[in-house]
Amino acid sequence: MRRLKILLYGDVDLNHLDGSAIWLQSTARVVSQDPNVDVDVLLKAKPINEVVLSDLKKQPRVKLIQHHDVITTRSNRLSIEDAIHAIEKLDGQNKYHCIIVRGFDLAKELCLKPYAQKVIPYITNIKYTGSVINTEDAYALQKIYHNVTYFFVQTEQARELLVESLNVDGQKFRLLYPMIPEEFKVVDSRARVKSNTIVYSGKFASEWYIEEMLNIFARLRALDLNMKLNIAGNKFQGDLAAKKNELTMRMQQTEGISWTGALSRSAVIDLVRSSDIGFCWRSESIDNDSSTELSTKLLEYGRLGKPTIVRRTKLHESILGKDYFMYAETEDEVVEKTIQIMNNAQLYRQESRKIQEACNKFGYEESYKRIKETLWSFNKDKINVVFAGHDFKFIQSAIDYFVVQPEYEVKIDPWTGHNKHNEEHSKHCLEWADVIFCEWGLGNAVWYSNHKIKGQKLIVRMHRQEIETVFPVNYQLDNIDHIVAISPYILEEFHRVLKIPRSKFTMIYNMINIKKFRKKKIENADIQFNVGICGIIPSLKGFDRALNIFENLWEKNQRYKLFIKSKLPHELPWVLKREQEKLYYDNAFSRIEQAPWKNNVVFDPSGDDVNEWFRRIGFILSTSEYESFHLAPMEGMVSGSIPVIFNWPGAETIYPKKYIFENEHEMSAFIFESKYDVTSSDIEKYPITYFDENKILKEIKRLIDI
Repeated sequence: MRRLKILLYGDVDLNHLDGSAIWLQSTARVVSQDPNVDVDVLLKAKPINEVVLSDLKKQPRVKLIQHHDVITTRSNRLSIEDAIHAIEKLDGQNKYHCIIVRGFDLAKELCLKPYAQKVIPYITNIKYTGSVINTEDAYALQKIYHNVTYFFVQTEQARELLVESLNVDGQKFRLLYPMIPEEFKVVDSRARVKSNTIVYSGKFASEWYIEEMLNIFARLRALDLNMKLNIAGNKFQGDLAAKKNELTMRMQQTEGISWTGALSRSAVIDLVRSSDIGFCWRSESIDNDSSTELSTKLLEYGRLGKPTIVRRTKLHESILGKDYFMYAETEDEVVEKTIQIMNNAQLYRQESRKIQEACNKFGYEESYKRIKETLWSFNKDKINVVFAGHDFKFIQSAIDYFVVQPEYEVKIDPWTGHNKHNEEHSKHCLEWADVIFCEWGLGNAVWYSNHKIKGQKLIVRMHRQEIETVFPVNYQLDNIDHIVAISPYILEEFHRVLKIPRSKFTMIYNMINIKKFRKKKIENADIQFNVGICGIIPSLKGFDRALNIFENLWEKNQRYKLFIKSKLPHELPWVLKREQEKLYYDNAFSRIEQAPWKNNVVFDPSGDDVNEWFRRIGFILSTSEYESFHLAPMEGMVSGSIPVIFNWPGAETIYPKKYIFENEHEMSAFIFESKYDVTSSDIEKYPITYFDENKILKEIKRLIDI
């Protein structure tokens, strides 16, 4: 199986718990969720505080590398020059596919290196006034942008600012929002005030309004002695570094305040969960309408359903909406809204639900989905794809496509029946595969879902037959990554009958080779009188209904002919063994033989020349009781034949309603009255729009790639 090797380095000291340390921790965890990804984290500083590192040490595919194990340096902290030296040495040893780095000064230097194309920078400390980046930074950023393949930015607002300031197209920018662990999620959906507690977790800096927060709490406490404030963090920065002792004493001695110092992220989760309201109210110099950076803390509080005090900005409105209650511009507003929401259960539930829903997309799983394709694009190894099944007629075009694509290797695991296969060959395919594609969800899906190796992707494409078999109940559903349903109706039926969660499904229609079927009709072939049916076995195909429709037409005009392209009952031993099926066809053929119109019924042998057959067909019937898709009428539409569809369940989710009818009388009347009039119709346009092979192949490719 393919593996992706990533080196991660941030110009960040993990001994201090702040946003940049959390970013590095989160990035490592997000990318290492994928069992096929290995992440080496180069540490900037000698470990002293284990709060962040202890979490990373638990991750199975994350390796922490201390710099003194790579290079010799006198300092306990890496300089930019030393960091580059260590990165280059590690890359020489491990041949990483990509290198993710955080730090502007570091990115400036790395973008000049020969390996710049595999460096993905993440930069946040950009100097700008209003919405204008200063000239020196803009020049450096432009050089970085032009020399790297991709460039991570934190928000859409940051991307827009950089596109405008750097005068670039922005195609290289990829969104890497703040990433929130899945543990940050609501476990009790009954949002309510539990303890009248506000929570703050983060660094202590003047722009983060720490002193203002303490003043606000004093006012709240004066109004309500039940008010409490939970504080976590130990990094005093800037102006507040000089006030560390004073602030420490104030937090320790103020009644109602619980200051825990630095906490691991899991401990922070518990602290936030036990609180009621988040505090994320910062200086206007940090949060304003030109802001491009989003607070991780806001998202952590929000995913736990904690209404959070923030300043109203365009960025916050883009996440929380304009009608979010907890926007505040002044200390008075903070006090007023805190009291109000603490004492209004309905308002609290409303804002809790609102912020939780807004912040859900920032979880680790969703974050990885957004960047997975970008990361794996650096791995140029071929993707090994196995197609397994007993019948590939509906997927053969996809197999042929992947066989000739240079980025894939393809093997076939041909099953001889619904549950019959060469197990040794299947095991060989299993050990070789990156992706397994089961065509039909029968015994093949059961076997592969029970034997799948961790890190492989398993896709099962289901039609309709599966719903009537015992196979789906034997799937190891957790091991199936995607179930492809070939129509919306089939998706809903599998969900309804088999109770498979909708989240497992992807709807991708069957495909049509437009070029193959787009052929001119044969001239002077009485097209308007030629009715076709493709496939009359089994009896559920409604052959008797087709004969009734044809008979009605022939009685009106004896120029009508019925062209039947199908295998016949005597060619299929299983039909003859089923008494009811045999009797059905005996009666049908006896009827034809005795009918005055028997010479107008034309049997054409089954074969791969359906595209040529359609050249003389004006109307194509679908008379079935049930179908998963029924490809033939759609192929007919490409050739300019008009479909006439009996209203089998789900037909309206595939075919235009004007070609769907409730009974034989309506169907024959439509054909007779239409006179093969296809002017100004959607006959050819419709299948090209929705079922073109090129469109469907892209959807299947994306499913295999991501």
